[in-house]
Amino acid sequence: MAKNNDIYPIFMGDVVSSSNYDGEILRKELHELVTETNTTFKQCILSPLTITLGDEFQSVLKSTASGINLIFHLEESLLKRNLDFKLHYVLVLGEIETEINPKIAYEMLGKGLAEARKLLSSKKRNRKRFKFRLNDKEQSEQLSKLFEVLDAIILNWKKEDYPLILDMINNDNNEEVGELHGKNRAQIWK
Repeated sequence: MAKNNDIYPIFMGDVVSSSNYDGEILRKELHELVTETNTTFKQCILSPLTITLGDEFQSVLKSTASGINLIFHLEESLLKRNLDFKLHYVLVLGEIETEINPKIAYEMLGKGLAEARKLLSSKKRNRKRFKFRLNDKEQSEQLSKLFEVLDAIILNWKKEDYPLILDMINNDNNEEVGELHGKNRAQIWK
């Protein structure tokens, strides 16, 4: 591929409070999660999700919509795998000045990558798990607010309820989900 100076969706993430977890277990779980995501989203990815440090990953995508879908997929995968950790996400539309590496998300340079890295590395006290910097400022703000609401819901979930939550995500019929888990509708929503 030739030199670009083009705008791409840059997707990065890291583990929230990674130092609170056993490093070897976390490394293995994150690696499995990234590998499975790359396989599932192969058609949407220009440069695959690559673990850059022990608890961080980055990628270059074909579209902003792919980034949103990746977030939902990763969040659902955390539930399916019954994992204890949460992830921070950054989705930035930004400039990449070098060739896109289609095999691994290394050896690329550009203002967009630097901006995404800076957002991901921000350790502000009220750091949000989901950050968006797209061409449209209003769209970025709306996505940020939407995901802030989603995060408030997710943070109230208990690990023992993950199977119930997954069934609710995948089945619109609350009565069926209740029967599967031996609960009535009121109990499900608590």
